[in-house]
Amino acid sequence: MAGRVLLVSNGVGEDLIAASIAAPLQAAGVTVTAYPLVGVGAYPPSVSMLDPRRTMPSGGFSMRSGSRGLGADLAAGMIGLWRGQRRTLAAQRGRHDLVVAVGDAYCLWMAARAAPLVAFVSTADSVRICDFGTLAVWVMRRHARRIFARDPDTAEALAAMGLPAVAPGNVMMDLVEGTGETFGLSLSAQVVTLLPGSRADAPGNAALLAHAAQAIGAEEPGTRFLLALAPTVAVEDVLRHLPQAESQEGGAVVGGAHLVLTSAFADAVARASVVIGMAGTANEQAAGLGRPVVAFPGPGTQFTPAFLQMQHRLLGEALLPTRDWREAAAAVVRLLRDPDERERRGAAGRARMGPPGGSQHIAESLLEMITG
Repeated sequence: MAGRVLLVSNGVGEDLIAASIAAPLQAAGVTVTAYPLVGVGAYPPSVSMLDPRRTMPSGGFSMRSGSRGLGADLAAGMIGLWRGQRRTLAAQRGRHDLVVAVGDAYCLWMAARAAPLVAFVSTADSVRICDFGTLAVWVMRRHARRIFARDPDTAEALAAMGLPAVAPGNVMMDLVEGTGETFGLSLSAQVVTLLPGSRADAPGNAALLAHAAQAIGAEEPGTRFLLALAPTVAVEDVLRHLPQAESQEGGAVVGGAHLVLTSAFADAVARASVVIGMAGTANEQAAGLGRPVVAFPGPGTQFTPAFLQMQHRLLGEALLPTRDWREAAAAVVRLLRDPDERERRGAAGRARMGPPGGSQHIAESLLEMITG
């Protein structure tokens, strides 16, 4: 079928979710264009992207990082970028059969520059975290043609307010596809996977996770560690931040802890008994794969104490929050020695995140909206 769809997203995770929705649309003959509002975008080459695009110093977390992060973004031209984004979106009016916002209520508000009514894939908000604010509800009521909520509880709450919300399945879990990578580890090896996040904080987070790995290795000798890096994180930057690391092929040794660096996220999580995460989407996906996630806040703008508490409300018992890498290491050691607790927390994560399949369901709904 013919048709044109514009995807507007505001974050790396949101870009990937939008791209997973784009694939079945393209397979149906729809021309897909994307506009990532944060960073330069994480779409495949088959999806053309609009400009301007730029990575800000805060990595898109101006409001979370306090005056220093906001000041750095302002100095880097944030207001000019925002104005350019608004002009670009306004210029898209009438050029697409459907505009789709993938992100939060701000993303929906921005996308409404391109069309008054927008299909909204709500990735950021859940009533399991907190109730929707008055402004977010107003934006959805004014601009959302259909809302694809991230979980059934949220869809039910929005529908009770008279909003056109459905729960199509968890799109985040559609992004988790293994390759069969074994990392050269025996099936009997005890493995902890480390997730430093996808933003500018990741190299510094990796250093803190390496400290935790050292402490775990001292208590549980023979434990192997997989450091899973997002495509947006440079291996060289991570290696420079690792404390007193000895480089080895494919990874590093930090204080006796062997760290294998990998981009095979799904395989790294599937191989783990426990995950230590300082990430957003990746933590949630790890929980959805049935792995207990231990987490602690970092010094950067993404994985703050407030964000950790929000994620804990979302994931419940699947996530074990701690104060720092020392507490995290102790919690991991306890979990490694207690398979019953690991299984209980893993089951909670699978229940909280739900099954995959959301991308296909959303794409089918969008196709109906285009043809209808």
